[in-house]
Parts: sequence; C-alpha cells; structure tokens
Amino acid sequence: MKLYAQQGYGKGDKIHTGFDREFLDGVLLSPRDEKPAKMRSFIKEIQTEYPNAELLFDPQFYYSLYIDGTSKNLNNCSYYPGNIKLSSLRSFRKLHDFVFQSLEYQQKLGLGTLVSPNILVPNFSDRQAQIALSLAEESAIIAEDKGKALYVSLVFSESALNETRNVNDFLNELSTLDVTGYYITIDRKSSDYNQDFESETTLVNLLTFIYSLSEINEYKVIMGYSDIIGLLYVAVGASGFGTGWFNSSRKFTVQQRVLPSRGGRLPRERYTSIPLLNTVLASELDSIQTQFKRKGLNFDDILSNSGYEHIIKAGSSPSDTWSRGISHLQHWSSLKIASEAIFSNPDDISDRLDDLENHLNTAIVKYQLLSNLPIQLEKSSQGNHLFTWSNSLKRFRDLHHV
Repeated sequence: MKLYAQQGYGKGDKIHTGFDREFLDGVLLSPRDEKPAKMRSFIKEIQTEYPNAELLFDPQFYYSLYIDGTSKNLNNCSYYPGNIKLSSLRSFRKLHDFVFQSLEYQQKLGLGTLVSPNILVPNFSDRQAQIALSLAEESAIIAEDKGKALYVSLVFSESALNETRNVNDFLNELSTLDVTGYYITIDRKSSDYNQDFESETTLVNLLTFIYSLSEINEYKVIMGYSDIIGLLYVAVGASGFGTGWFNSSRKFTVQQRVLPSRGGRLPRERYTSIPLLNTVLASELDSIQTQFKRKGLNFDDILSNSGYEHIIKAGSSPSDTWSRGISHLQHWSSLKIASEAIFSNPDDISDRLDDLENHLNTAIVKYQLLSNLPIQLEKSSQGNHLFTWSNSLKRFRDLHHV
C-alpha cells in the first residue's frame, strides 16, 4: 500500500519529514495551495532528494465551475481557465484545449505520470457525468500521444453512489479506457470530521467501484482525502490513499475546499489509534490513561506503536506533550505501519478482507471496554463507524463472493 501526503495549505517541512522518516510514498500535489514557482521548486526538490517518490499533480479543474470558488494560486497557473460555464465543455475544441493545456503544463513540470482534469459529478446520470467521461477519454488520447502514463481524475458527490444501477453503468464506461489508473475524490455530504458514511449502501457501492476498477479491471486506484477509512479502500483493492495535516485534507467537501471559508477555530490535537481505527482528542487520551491505570488495564492496548508513543508517555498526561506538529506525523506513521501490520497477505483480497474484519471486531471490543468506563468521548472519537464498516464489508463480500 502506498501512502500519499495530500498537500494543503502550509506544508512547511511536513512532507520532507514524512519522506525522511519513511512514512510517505508520494505526494498528491495541490496547485491551489502553492504558487507556481514554488511548486516547480518543490517538485525538483522531491525528485532530487527522494527519487522513488511518486508525484501526482491534481489539476483541480473542477474549481473553474464555481463562480465563488476560492481558486487561490490556480489563477496563476497557465492551464487554468478561470471561471467558466458548463456549456463551454460541450464544445469538443474547447474541451480538447482544456485537456491539452493541463497535461502539457504537468509535462513541463517534469512529471512522469499525468493526471487528467475533470469536473465534479453530482450524479452518474447527469450531463456532468458525460462531460467527465469526455474529459477522461480526451486525456487518455493526449497522454498516449505524449507517451505518458495517465491517472484519470474522478470527482463525484457521495450521493452519486446512492443509485447502484447508475454506478454500474458509469463503471462500464470507465473500464474501456486505456489508462494507468484512477485518482478518486469524493465530495462528502458532511464536513464533520469522522470516519463514517451515512449510508451503508453508499459505502458498499464505493467499495464496489474501487474493487471493479482495481481487482477486476486491473487499474491502479488512488483514493484522495481518505484518512483512516483508506485502510478499508485498500482492503478492496486500492493501491494507496492520500491524507494530510488538516481535517480538510483528510475529508473532501466542496464547502471546506472550494467555497469561501466561514472561519472557525483551529482543530484540537488528536491522536491516531489504530487499535480503535479512529482518532481521539489528546484530552480524551488523558481520561483513557487515567481510567486504565485505575482499573489495572494496559494503556498500550489503545496505542498505535507508531514511534511517537514515548512522547505520549513523557508527561504526567498525554496532552502535556502532544501538539499538532507531532500529531500529523504520528498519523502518517500509524497508517503506514497499520497497512503492514493488519494485512498479512496484501496480494490476496480475501485475506485482506479477513484481516480487516478481524481488526474491526477487535476494535469494537476495545470500544465496548471504553463504554464501561467513566470516559466522555466526543462524537467523532466514538466507534459508531466500525459498525457501518463491518456491515458494509459483509454486504460487499456477499455481493462479490470474495
């Protein structure tokens, strides 16, 4: 499994540190969050210092259809058209030009693998879906002419996965493209930070989407903005997923990533617990540690073995020594280690699913233990998502006989 840094605002030395400590395999580049000159320098730095790193440039073309979208540095990229109307994409000449300029821009950056421009699809039966397919098809043709590998970017609403028949029809169209793989971004309904899906059917259809493209049609599939749920995507066939340092780079919503910010406070420090398959607030970890000591329980059973646990244990309470600067590195480390620890035979889907289900069951038991202790967990730290995952996996396995 490959873990990618989902680039966002304020990268500092975060990504370099992630590579130095071997947490990261690549970067999903965000031109919106980096000035073009700095992006060119950053790409050269990574290619020079970490030659095995996989760099994928997300054109973020979908911003162009939002008149009030916060496109930021995209406006300084020569391929980016600014605000356009959907009708502009009905013209084949214009569509060709948009695709060519986007891929040409990436090629001039010295990137070996290109990513197609695309728009956000609200429903797979809408005209936006047909335009998205046209952009993908034209990208495949131009990339082949350039002799470059191509990932087709797909951006669609979570609600698009509600209609199973439309999902399958769209998958049939995608399976005909001669490309390396797909880079998928899902516009989630809720911007609340958590690992859950509102609907099991939606999640089952997403797992089917990934499985069909990867296991059945042998494309590489990279899931953007995925967080801990990325382990579920890997179990059904994704080759990797991206996650960043802010909540908005761990879960994509138009509200947070595209539309003007409404402001708000900085997120509180969290700790990634792979045994719980969730993150918890550092202050909540204080309570867990206190109650485990009182009951004679092993606090290590909640920790991730990420290499940062000595910091958690350094103070009288975990929150004494924890910070946002540490938490994102611990997050990456935990996910990378988890992918190797959970999946005993990563090449076999049945084994991956068995392993994840076993880990899910163990996590549910650990949450049951926490529920019997006087510990208050906020909603995002609770284990409700585990039942959604577990039920969805069972339905997925019954559906596809794996």
